[in-house]
Amino acid sequence: MDVDPNIASMADADLVLQFESIGDNCEFGLVQRQAGAEPLGLLRFAGAPLRNLLRGLNARFANIGEPDHIRIQPENGEFMVKLTKYDFTYHAHVRIGEMAPEALHRQQCRTIGFLANKLIGDLEAASKILVFRQNELLSASDLVDLRIALSAYGPTILLWVQQASPGHPPGSVEVADERMMVGYVRRLAERETVPDLDFESWMQVLRRAHALSLRAHEGRLVRAAVQPPAQTELTFGNEGNAKPALGFGWSGPEAGYQWAVGERSLVTIEVPGEADEYWLEMDVTPYIRPPLLPRQRLDVLIDGTLVHSFAALPRGEVGCVVPGHLVAGRKTVQIVLDHPHAASPILVAGDKDDRRLGVSFRRLALVCA
Repeated sequence: MDVDPNIASMADADLVLQFESIGDNCEFGLVQRQAGAEPLGLLRFAGAPLRNLLRGLNARFANIGEPDHIRIQPENGEFMVKLTKYDFTYHAHVRIGEMAPEALHRQQCRTIGFLANKLIGDLEAASKILVFRQNELLSASDLVDLRIALSAYGPTILLWVQQASPGHPPGSVEVADERMMVGYVRRLAERETVPDLDFESWMQVLRRAHALSLRAHEGRLVRAAVQPPAQTELTFGNEGNAKPALGFGWSGPEAGYQWAVGERSLVTIEVPGEADEYWLEMDVTPYIRPPLLPRQRLDVLIDGTLVHSFAALPRGEVGCVVPGHLVAGRKTVQIVLDHPHAASPILVAGDKDDRRLGVSFRRLALVCA
């Protein structure tokens, strides 16, 4: 989807103010900071697990700011604020020694009630797009509960941010229905290293989400016609088109798939067009036989540069980012696939097959992200 020129020219700091974090950690709050904005928000820097958030939303955050429900806790040289009524925790951004705990407690008692009322007002006015992210898988029932809780306040729009995956390259946004969008960033920050976030793909998601919200009709999101990104796709197996693209390290085609054998395989694929970066999608099945062979590793290399390493390759669809400079100016690109744990079924499982099987491929595609 193309971004409206007016949205594209909006300053980063102004753009991120159109959004409000509702959990579940401080990643989006740090995106706002990196964009140059420091809005006040109850949940901006909070650790707010979804079930705790739901309790707060359903109770309209009643009594959240009472002094007995606010605790100041020292941790790693700084003070943390614990809101015990709904079990939220956030950084006070005050180092130990900079302020007495009693003074910080009084300050927070004045602030928390104001921030809770501000969040309720923003929810009721539906004035901002609500941003939700979670490292763990989100169950369908939890998502339904969240949307029911939000709908009690007003016609809010939810942006659920996930990690990019096959079919959903970094920076893309999809309209799920009239009240929800799903955006995909290159990676969600790990909980232990939240500042290590991918700012660029976050901003791409926010610009596209904001543009989609401006197209809303009577406050309801409209599914826009989306031009699919350019891609080159190889399919493997007897009926596939991959044969001319394959170099060394491949066995013969079979029914819907083809094995990469030995320790290394080569595939040459046409570049689908010019892009700042690309997204490599693969549908794979690693050859594993526990306990002797519990996992397969797959490394993706271009021109000797390691693009991505799947330390324990899962079965199914996987994807990774390919930097544009490794592909720029080429009509075709050679991709080397390292699978160093390839093994022969005759040795690890007692089967008759003596090929050294690494990974079977059903599909491989290079997509302009």
